[in-house]
Amino acid sequence: MANISAHKDPKLPAPLTVANTQDWAANLYTISAADAETLIAAIQTLYPHDSLPVTIYRRVVLHFDRLDTGPTLTAFCESLGGAWPIPFTALAETYRIEALKRIEATPEFTFVQRLAVRYLYDDVELWSAFGYEGASVHLGGYLKRGFDDLDWLPPLPNDL
Repeated sequence: MANISAHKDPKLPAPLTVANTQDWAANLYTISAADAETLIAAIQTLYPHDSLPVTIYRRVVLHFDRLDTGPTLTAFCESLGGAWPIPFTALAETYRIEALKRIEATPEFTFVQRLAVRYLYDDVELWSAFGYEGASVHLGGYLKRGFDDLDWLPPLPNDL
């Protein structure tokens, strides 16, 4: 992982915190622990980043839980659970991909896929891992923070 300190604009709400323990799902309100693990496996299969810690994927599930979309997520997990005779979480990646392809035309799949993108790639911990520092407006912008190193542009006027 990159050693970058990422941050969001301080005017935005603070990121959700998630425990890095096995009982992290105890803080869920509308999603069962089993469905939470299925959702994590599905999101990791859809958006695989081997270097990311599982806490980032867990935080996506926490966002899902806060939206109170339990019935949609339950239907999604049930569809994946019925794809093979063993649980989705126990499948190898190739079988997980096949199970996801079987349900990709369903509204539940579209819902999970689109929200997972939104919450996964809007995570400050992921930004740090990818080397993105985040917003800069509240820090005075990028220009005076080492991002003015483009040697192919003409020099900037001194009054900037």
